[in-house]
Amino acid sequence: MSTGAPDQASQENVPALSSTPSRADWAYLGLSALAVVASAFKAPRFPNDDPALFEYFGWAMLHGRRLYTDLLDVKLPGIYLINAFWQLLFGGNYALHTAAEAAVTAATIVLFALLLRRRQIPAWALGTFLFAVFFSLPFREFDYAEHYAVFFIIIGLYLSARGWNLWAGGALALAATFWIPSVLTCIPILLQPLARRERIALLGGLLAMLACYLLAMLATFGPQVITDLARTWTERVGAIPKIRTSILEAPLGAAIGAQLLILLLVVRRPASAASRFALIWAGCALLGTAPSFFENYFLPLTPALAMAIASFGLSRENLVRRPIVALAVFVLIAVATQKALALKTALDALGSNYVTVGAWIRSSVGSGATIYTEDYLPEVYLAARADMPDRSSLLIFSEDRLTWSRTPRLLVFGPKDIPPYVRQPKPLFAQRHGLWFDPICRGRTGVLALYALRDNAGAFECPGRGLMFGSRS
Repeated sequence: MSTGAPDQASQENVPALSSTPSRADWAYLGLSALAVVASAFKAPRFPNDDPALFEYFGWAMLHGRRLYTDLLDVKLPGIYLINAFWQLLFGGNYALHTAAEAAVTAATIVLFALLLRRRQIPAWALGTFLFAVFFSLPFREFDYAEHYAVFFIIIGLYLSARGWNLWAGGALALAATFWIPSVLTCIPILLQPLARRERIALLGGLLAMLACYLLAMLATFGPQVITDLARTWTERVGAIPKIRTSILEAPLGAAIGAQLLILLLVVRRPASAASRFALIWAGCALLGTAPSFFENYFLPLTPALAMAIASFGLSRENLVRRPIVALAVFVLIAVATQKALALKTALDALGSNYVTVGAWIRSSVGSGATIYTEDYLPEVYLAARADMPDRSSLLIFSEDRLTWSRTPRLLVFGPKDIPPYVRQPKPLFAQRHGLWFDPICRGRTGVLALYALRDNAGAFECPGRGLMFGSRS
């Protein structure tokens, strides 16, 4: 396809951008690169939370576990395949994993700069800098599914800006396999003055890629993958009120607030075609965060807001005209910075505990031991290289009942809520199975409490004195 959206420069009498960036442009690009480097240094040394689960699935897939059979989760296979690739390339060297993930982020930022230049936005370098900062620095680490979704979203928008809407639709379909609301990005494209054949090309590319992806999934994993995903999504939606992370409490929440206030500083009438496009894109990205409002769901909003700000331009006059709003921007940036640093400190402490405990489990009972955790602790499974139960065999914890479908060698409680009966220095008895579990190294496992199957308890050797994994705090 050779023609896409009408050329914005000719349509709005905007002078074409110089092919050579100015010194200010290069300064913004240098600061953008610095933001990516700083985010790589800020990332934890060992994956936390969802990235730990993705890395664990990637490792397990390389060691014979089958996705959607032995390993069951709500996401489509792309994020696990990428992590299997990182595991294949770098093994347990997570510094190299972080470097590769930072390279993906850097490529996303470069593509974003090309998109803004293609859209003839004079403040393209400023917009690139804002995107780089707000996309990479406030958030905890790389390797969330939304990072890869944004990569493909930007590719799709760039291809569409060049008039290659068939391929743009395919790229947005790939983005949707990481973050389903990515399909909403078609809306700002379709609301442009496009020829009918270009609309058909965009939607045709989207549907064709989704169909190919679905056929590949069915051929690889079998028809049961649809019912398995439907079941796990039902469980996920039912658990949202319990596990939702409030965006208002997260560093990215304050950063998004700062972006919105910067947009309020610069917005004016009449809006250009690029401004209208970016505002519609931002609205679609915001809609995609509902109903769960997880912090990572807001990552795709950052490029849309950065493009909107750049399309209006940011000058000193904007700050002078609305000094209260400008002051609020700086306050929110300071709050986001403080929260990001506090979160890094907390994650480093927890991660150190989890990694040490996991490595100790592996050295005591070897890889592949089945363990159960009451809390969501993929870091322990990854560090221990243990077997994770699927969702049909989750352990049910109570003082007088411990049930499971596979006998575990280890039970792990904490860190969020350690039940009172676990705090007591006595063994646990699974009446239904007639098995005893003895506490292991009580008081020396940091924020976690461990119980080993009595036959395996002797395999765990504790030091004679001192704390092995840090204190509870």
